Amino acid sequence: MYILGITAPISWNSAACIIKDGELIAAAEEERFTRIKHAPRIPPIRATKYCLREAGIDMSKINHIAVGFSSPLVYGLKNIVDETKEFNFNRIIQQIGSVLEYKIIMYKLKVAFKELDPDIIHKKFTFISHHMSHAASAFRVSGFDEANVITLDGSGEDDSGMLAVGVDQDIHVLNKIKLKNSLGALYSNATDLLGFIRHSQEGKIMGLAAYGKIIPELEDFILKEKDGMYYLKKWYDKYLWKKFGPRRKENEELTQVHKDIACTVQDIVEKAGMMAAKKLNSESKFSNLCLSGGVVLNCDMNAKILNLPFVKDIFIQPAAHDASSALGAAYEVYAKLGGKNKFKMSHAYWGPQYSNEDILQVLEESKAKYTYYENVEEQTARLIADGNIIGWFQGRMEWGPRALGNRSILAHPAKDGMKDKVNREVKHREMWRPFAPSILEEDASQYVENYHPSPFMLLTFTVKPEMRKYLSQAMHVDNTVRLQTVNKETNPRFHELITQFKKITNVSGLLNTSFNDRGEPLVESPKDALRTFYSTGLDYLVLGNYIIEKK
Repeated sequence: MYILGITAPISWNSAACIIKDGELIAAAEEERFTRIKHAPRIPPIRATKYCLREAGIDMSKINHIAVGFSSPLVYGLKNIVDETKEFNFNRIIQQIGSVLEYKIIMYKLKVAFKELDPDIIHKKFTFISHHMSHAASAFRVSGFDEANVITLDGSGEDDSGMLAVGVDQDIHVLNKIKLKNSLGALYSNATDLLGFIRHSQEGKIMGLAAYGKIIPELEDFILKEKDGMYYLKKWYDKYLWKKFGPRRKENEELTQVHKDIACTVQDIVEKAGMMAAKKLNSESKFSNLCLSGGVVLNCDMNAKILNLPFVKDIFIQPAAHDASSALGAAYEVYAKLGGKNKFKMSHAYWGPQYSNEDILQVLEESKAKYTYYENVEEQTARLIADGNIIGWFQGRMEWGPRALGNRSILAHPAKDGMKDKVNREVKHREMWRPFAPSILEEDASQYVENYHPSPFMLLTFTVKPEMRKYLSQAMHVDNTVRLQTVNKETNPRFHELITQFKKITNVSGLLNTSFNDRGEPLVESPKDALRTFYSTGLDYLVLGNYIIEKK
């Protein structure tokens, strides 16, 4: 049985995946192929084509198409019925308009897929609610038999989150978080106010927060607690803009007030996330926890939740934003058809890969100067140890926004000035932005406090004082790191590269950031990698076993 999972046509991060008899075959985000950041509201046609190629089938072999959003008819009628209780005629008309708009978008989606299958217009699409899709994307691939499940994002239908429990093959919803309490909306509002791009640059708030202090009156105004659950004060956004506006201009200097706003909003999100976890634990008592939804890309919040005494183990969906709704929808349909949870997502390498033969053809066409190395890991480790910045392109592309050693920019994590050099010459971004370290899994506990495996770079840890000199360029100003632990079985080549670097430098990790220039998606193909290599300050590019250098 093949199930195609896709994001809804109104999703911000368009994506597709294919599962076969419950096993994930392929998953990718549309932005990697279109080269349009996030590919918002774009049907995931190219991502679907890739998934079909990887599965070795065409659309005629697809048994079910799962969409990570409620049926437009069911969702629209529900909202209309809810709104009639308030007898708000204008609101009812608005909801009817929303239904019609969504149905038009779905029609366009089917038309877009028609090139893949002429009969697609007649095929049945199965709709799974947005937050159930998020929940399934975490629990059903976690490997847990039972777990608490939390989803948090900006919005999905008329909710911004969900508290649920997963037991065997079932996910039971205990509580829904309404839009008025959306942590994603709060974070996006702050992102916009501080002059960054809403729905895209929220990560900057988390990085900037370390430079600020909490504004008590702002936090007290926004965050409330009732019956152990968090609530956001109504109209907080108007208060935020009135007190701290107008919006910071793009080239305007960041003031201490801006940094304090970031710090305060970050603290609110962390406290709210912990309240949600405590509330859920009071009702279920499970010690395993699954997280998904765009807000859980917030590594600091995740770390605070993990350190709660009742959390024994945690699984965080690596593509936690809207892309995960495609994966979750597919697995929820599989479960509804009687399928059993048997797949465990132990890594995030589900995208396209290119052989040395594929790479060589591109290199010959581009007339690049290259050298083939059988021991490419050792050669690359020496280049990094000598202070060079490397573009590293290997194996299958990562699923989710984090570069995890297959589409990465790598550098020495302890060489003075390296952080500023990568920010200035390669990433072309603000100098205060931090980088992350990728550390051998077997050595990671030596470097950080309260260690827990972190394969998806979605948890932060405080670096032990005696180890900070080894990670000075991949460590934030508050001595924390957004750690990736590198496992030998799931990524042997990246593990070997770091092992060779350790032999030379006695450091068990590398500075790792996503292989892309500012404002661009992660590179997908060798051509993408070459373009980024020649348009940035990268010193060397490693494609498979080939090393390309600049004059």
